[in-house]
Amino acid sequence: MNELTLVIISILLITMVCLPLLINHSKQKNKGNLLKEQLKSEGDASHLKARDFETWRESYCIGLDQENKQLLFLNRQETETKVQKIDLSQVRLCKPIRTFREINKGKEKIQIINKVTLVLDQFNEHIRPFEVEIYNEDLSDYLVNEWELAQTWSKKINELRN
Repeated sequence: MNELTLVIISILLITMVCLPLLINHSKQKNKGNLLKEQLKSEGDASHLKARDFETWRESYCIGLDQENKQLLFLNRQETETKVQKIDLSQVRLCKPIRTFREINKGKEKIQIINKVTLVLDQFNEHIRPFEVEIYNEDLSDYLVNEWELAQTWSKKINELRN
């Protein structure tokens, strides 16, 4: 085999491996952009100007309108789309919460994260806190980076509050 044939075969193999990955990444990015646009249009309908967005799992999008102190959250599942608009001027503190379930593995008990939620405590303690569900084990089989995402957004919200 001469060098030219070897180079051509190498390029074809690299293309065969990389092309599906690039196509998949592009599709995920497009779905994320659609979620952002949908959340932006929801915000525009309420005269909000959310600029800081993040999407994950092709189903979730969170956005922050720093000027009006509003948090926007979109959760799109197969049968329904849920949009939450939270007035952060009513929020005292935001904290990320993990809920666990236990399973027995031999003599050991193992804790598995069941839910990751942003809990937004209100100034009025008689009103129930707002909850934004970042991860639910019933909807997704495994965590990707939801805990880090919840910590990041909790920090952003608390910094905006101060």
